[in-house]
Amino acid sequence: TRDFYFLEMNTRLQVEHPVTELVTGRDLVREQFPVATGEPLSFTQEEVDWQGHAIECRIYAEDPANNFFPSPGTIEHLQEPAGPGIRIDSGVTRLTEVSIHYDPMIAKLAVWGRTRKEATERLQRALDEYEVVGITTTLSFFREVVKHEEFVSGHLDTGFIARFNERRAAAANDSA
Repeated sequence: TRDFYFLEMNTRLQVEHPVTELVTGRDLVREQFPVATGEPLSFTQEEVDWQGHAIECRIYAEDPANNFFPSPGTIEHLQEPAGPGIRIDSGVTRLTEVSIHYDPMIAKLAVWGRTRKEATERLQRALDEYEVVGITTTLSFFREVVKHEEFVSGHLDTGFIARFNERRAAAANDSA
């Protein structure tokens, strides 16, 4: 009968949509509302202009030293980075309790720069300025990643994190 059925359908934006918005200037969240009422997109593909570079880190309440296990608890202190080219999408504040019953993502940190080098430098600064006390987060992991020569040079592939973790483990064993 050529009938098609879906087991699952994700009709949502990807977590990385801030990157798209930073390099195109197109607010994809705002765009969804008229589209949901049957209106067409307000722009065509040909009208999408790409400018600069953007990078995003998902900040999770997870412990990178413990296989990224969840790190529930109360955020006792929170200082988010700010400044040109810095974007934070977050739903937490100081004294927010991070539970094991929900997704442990606490924020998306996205940065934009005219060049990849500028974006990388902004990301390094933003990660260094980001403070979360009371829970363990992925901030320390990202601080190491963004200073690694492979990341800085942009010579990345899907095996980068596995290689990065292997080198970290080897270095930890060598120093023990």
